[in-house]
Amino acid sequence: MDRLEEIEKEEREWAKLIEGCERKPEFKTYSGIPVKALYTPVDLKDHDYLEKVGFPGKPPYVRGVYPTMYRGKVWTTRMFSGFGTPEETNERWKLLYKEGQTGFSAAVDSLTQAGMSPFDPRVGPEVGTDGVPLYCKPAVAAMVEGLPIDKIGVALVVEDAAATITASMYFNVYMERGFDLKTCMGTTQNDLLSMSIGCLQYRSLDPAHRLKLACDLIEWCTADKNVPKWNPINFTTYNYREGGIDAIQELAFGFANAIEHINHLLERGRKIEEFVGRLAFHLSAHNDFFEEIAKYRAARRIWYKLMKDRYGVTDPRLLIFRFHIQTAGSTLTRQQPMVNIVRIAYQALAAALGGVQSMHTNSYDEALCLPSEEAVLLALRTQQVLKEETNITNVIDPLGGSYYVEWLTDEIEERVWQYLGKIEEAGGLTKTLETGWLYKEMTTAFNKRRRMIESGEEKVIGVNCYVTDEEIPIRVFRTNPNAQEIEKKRIEKLMAERDNRKVEELLDKLRKVCEREENVMPTVMELTREGAINQEIYDVYREVWGEWKANIVF
Repeated sequence: MDRLEEIEKEEREWAKLIEGCERKPEFKTYSGIPVKALYTPVDLKDHDYLEKVGFPGKPPYVRGVYPTMYRGKVWTTRMFSGFGTPEETNERWKLLYKEGQTGFSAAVDSLTQAGMSPFDPRVGPEVGTDGVPLYCKPAVAAMVEGLPIDKIGVALVVEDAAATITASMYFNVYMERGFDLKTCMGTTQNDLLSMSIGCLQYRSLDPAHRLKLACDLIEWCTADKNVPKWNPINFTTYNYREGGIDAIQELAFGFANAIEHINHLLERGRKIEEFVGRLAFHLSAHNDFFEEIAKYRAARRIWYKLMKDRYGVTDPRLLIFRFHIQTAGSTLTRQQPMVNIVRIAYQALAAALGGVQSMHTNSYDEALCLPSEEAVLLALRTQQVLKEETNITNVIDPLGGSYYVEWLTDEIEERVWQYLGKIEEAGGLTKTLETGWLYKEMTTAFNKRRRMIESGEEKVIGVNCYVTDEEIPIRVFRTNPNAQEIEKKRIEKLMAERDNRKVEELLDKLRKVCEREENVMPTVMELTREGAINQEIYDVYREVWGEWKANIVF
């Protein structure tokens, strides 16, 4: 009898001791993966360490994308924030920078995302209520005034069609500050799915043209080397996950999205080596501690195989899966909101143990309002405690080698490949948006999660268990009630000072570019340099390509 057979025999004997003694008939992960009570070397008997796990900074990158990981440099603390006016957001960023933040991230408001104006009575009252209003270049300049944007990267959390506009405003501001665009560091979210299934955008474009615009930005920034240090897209699986899907679907949606963009750029005649190294990912850090850690490890191996086997990439620098995380806002509760501090800390710990490159920790009051100064500082300190006090950064991938973690990493990978196959069989990402297939998957997942919480099968402290009548006073943060008037005046001043005839000529030029399906970025750069506002540019997109109504299938 060999050693594995001996272990297997002993495990069977041990299992008799727990028969009928467990709390539940079956234990599962958040994604519904059945898990055993105990894992042993038997569960990894076909597990080739060098092939399936390897070493940090070496294929298949399961243990981390860099050889030193946090022993060399810890993850970037990039707090996502924006509210009221650009000036108020600037003050919050300066506070966070003073307190140790190492990256900036702009949460833009709904009007910026939708290419709308504060003069529109349908949406005007929403100015600055859910993010920073960036309707024109002067607003972007005010947001980053006095900040070292030549030394610290800025993330612009704005989607596809609006991303071309907001990014061009930022690039022009960067150059007007006297910096060379070749040195500009940061990220544009620019994610087709975020404003399709993460939430539905008002007056949106059809998926095919949003894909085209997203790829315009990738091509212009990266393949054409205009902004070579910029990440022109961030596949934000976090937003998909917030809609109720599980960890398997989260990764599969994200990789299907990346494949769609890669294929589109290849069809343009670009070489994958020209752009793939600047594709970034923004994942969720959810509640199932070990499943999330295994998810991050599996994602690195899946991306490595995708690049190497499907696309023939050979450069090791282009095979690595770099990702940012955000702790899961959908897990936060308005009931007993201080418990959210605990949830956020555990989610952040899972991300750190999973090898994240950049992290945002939510604020405990986000189920009630945009983060207050007190809450966002505590969220920042949560990361700093992990970095400075816990010593988790001393050892690379400390859970690597755990029988359970390695088994679960393999299981998640296999299930993601299977689900990715389902998406491709259904026609790929753009097609499944057009047919409504993706919406049906989202709806099914959401309803399943809702039923589990309502039945009590999934426990949520303060909601369906450990409920108390005690009201914990929380100071609700309110955004500036004068934000709409402030932004209207900013735009009026800009329009009075700019060359309006020149702007109209450039808008006409953009119409022709759109009609010919050419890359819009050179013309959009000219427009924002001359003072065009976001709605003027977005309206040309809508005029030429029309508005799209999502095919929601239940």
